[in-house]
Amino acid sequence: MKNYGKLMPVVMVVLLALSYYVIVSNKAEVNNEYENYLNEAREYAKTGITVNAVASYQQALKIKPTADVYVEVAEYYKSQKDEERNLLEWCQDFYNKYPTEPKAYDCLLSVYKDQSDYKSCYDVIYTAEKRNINTDYITSVKDEIAFKYNIEMSAYDDVGVYSSNYCAVKGKESWGFVNRYGDSVVSVKYTSVAPYTQENIAPVTTNDDAYFINKSGSRILATNDKYKSFGIMSGSRTKALTTDDKYTYLNEKLEPAFGKYVDATAFNLNVAAVKETDIWKIIDADGNQLFQTEYDDVIVDEKDIAFRNDRLFVRNTDGVIMIDSSGNKIGTDIYEDAKLFADSTFTAVKNDGKWFYINNNGERKSDKTYEDARPFSNGLAAVMTGGKWGFIDENENIVIEPQFFGTKDFNDKGSCFIQTGDKWQLLKLYRLNREE
Repeated sequence: MKNYGKLMPVVMVVLLALSYYVIVSNKAEVNNEYENYLNEAREYAKTGITVNAVASYQQALKIKPTADVYVEVAEYYKSQKDEERNLLEWCQDFYNKYPTEPKAYDCLLSVYKDQSDYKSCYDVIYTAEKRNINTDYITSVKDEIAFKYNIEMSAYDDVGVYSSNYCAVKGKESWGFVNRYGDSVVSVKYTSVAPYTQENIAPVTTNDDAYFINKSGSRILATNDKYKSFGIMSGSRTKALTTDDKYTYLNEKLEPAFGKYVDATAFNLNVAAVKETDIWKIIDADGNQLFQTEYDDVIVDEKDIAFRNDRLFVRNTDGVIMIDSSGNKIGTDIYEDAKLFADSTFTAVKNDGKWFYINNNGERKSDKTYEDARPFSNGLAAVMTGGKWGFIDENENIVIEPQFFGTKDFNDKGSCFIQTGDKWQLLKLYRLNREE
């Protein structure tokens, strides 16, 4: 019995050695089996026997799941004809099983890009961003498809401009509204409309009735006094056209405030322009003239606004100049024509028959010129070259080739109406036009 104590350490060492040997042997056997399946799969792949090749790859993955094998199978599918569906399903499985593996994102993204499925590309890209996953390939694809778009099938006879995320659209002889994604939200049934404002109301007319609606299309503001139409409500003022074809201003309850003008613009930030006989002057929200200088004309945008970014464009006998709300001339240039700023960046002005861009100090953006141009809005601007409209970015690089007969401005969700033939359709950038 005394010898048993001496034998125990020896036995333990032997047992441990045997266990290690078994583990090593099993591991070697597993590795051999894994390599055999991979070699088998690759041999099948060389001869294009896809079913057998993929089956062997799957057996290898059961033994040792690795991202590199998933990538290898994806590359094999890509090399074969008519395997797009199986390739997509394979990469989707890879992506779902490895949510933190960058190669899985690259794999699926490459398939969607090759199939021109840009919506799905951005699904992958935005999921990667949320999970703090980034690769050189993801970055390159983002740059490559930044201005890919689709055009909605719905077509309209005329459209307005986006304001407060809604845009007026005309079908036959009636108007309604779509939201920033192009979905119909207010039925096409009005004789005329004006844009929505920050107050979330819009003026409409139906036959001889004029009133305001909310974003559900319900009547929300009206008066028993008779007016032909209303302009947008800005602050506490709205322009109204009287039955004798004069323009006046009403308060937020649609009660008379002041004025009777030949022509007038909507207020913006308590500044508007009004025409008395044949002269325009600039007024505040109480109808007081802001400064003594008067003008032959003022530049007005599609929202009927003459003042934005603390700038107005006014015309006198020499041409168009830019001024601020105190009447001070901005810059030294005189223009043939101009477009009102849409935001705080750049707008288009015209000289020598060509359009170009300036900032709100009157400084020219570059030497580039265009046949026609619209102001920048949400980082893009529409320009005409060769008789067609396209879009440039803030570096004046063409990002959407000139091909349209007309354009409006981009909203913050990458939607913009473009004219194709005699109809207007909504162009939507995949990068931005994603419903929340």
